Amino acid sequence: MPKREVDKRKTSKALRKLRRVAERAAEEGGPALTTWEKDFVEGVTGRLEKYGSAFRDPGKGRLEEALSQRQSQIARVIEKKTRKPKASAPAAPDGEKTPDAPRSSFKRNSAMRNKAKPGWKPRVRDINDDLEPSAPPEPAPQPVASPAAKRAMLKVIPGGKRS
Repeated sequence: MPKREVDKRKTSKALRKLRRVAERAAEEGGPALTTWEKDFVEGVTGRLEKYGSAFRDPGKGRLEEALSQRQSQIARVIEKKTRKPKASAPAAPDGEKTPDAPRSSFKRNSAMRNKAKPGWKPRVRDINDDLEPSAPPEPAPQPVASPAAKRAMLKVIPGGKRS
């Protein structure tokens, strides 16, 4: 099997990311990593330093990458866990936007805005409104039963269980 050509920049980028995760977790007040996550970070870091890549099987990822697809996914999850939450901008009085407040490109449609209004009802059509009202069906007459008909009839079937 020919030797794999792994881009040195991709290897160093993966190493930086894993080292940053380890540093953030080691900080006081930082999120504690589980033993499995610590072992993962140490093992992958060691393989990246030694071989330049942390996987060998071509079925697990692109050969020019330093981490397999699954290793990249786990590294992203661990990194997200260790990231510090961003401080939200203080609200301006009277609902005014501050100049440094981030602008959202997401626009809510009118249904989402109107949902918060009291007495708002969605515009939907009930299929039952289109049906013509019909008279309720008359109940079927019940036969009058005699007292003898109310008793259950039991019958012995020949050829049953032998004792």
